[in-house]
Amino acid sequence: GRLRPLPGAVEFVNQCRDRGLAVAVASGADRIKVLANLGEIGLPQAMFAAVVDGNHVVHKKPAPDIFLEACRRIGLLPATCLVVEDAVSGVTAAKAAGARCLALTTFAGSGALPLQLDAIST
Repeated sequence: GRLRPLPGAVEFVNQCRDRGLAVAVASGADRIKVLANLGEIGLPQAMFAAVVDGNHVVHKKPAPDIFLEACRRIGLLPATCLVVEDAVSGVTAAKAAGARCLALTTFAGSGALPLQLDAIST
């Protein structure tokens, strides 16, 4: 099936960029899949300050490596970043990196998410 962005996702990225915020993608998938999926949902690579994929890190989520690498590439400390995640392993990785995290309960119920969240959206 055809991928569709979550409601408001494209607008959220555009608003962040319009406000001068650095927006990065950090996905455990391989680069070809990440770029294809981004293009299919209307968010091409050029919209992002960095795109980090699973091939850029040794330790996958729930290790914090992918978020630490994304922060390094955009020149920001994790504590100044907001990670938007839809998977428990990603939420765990974001918090381990020291970032704030907005958890989306699109795939996992909120009961499965760690308690140390900064925000949850259902």
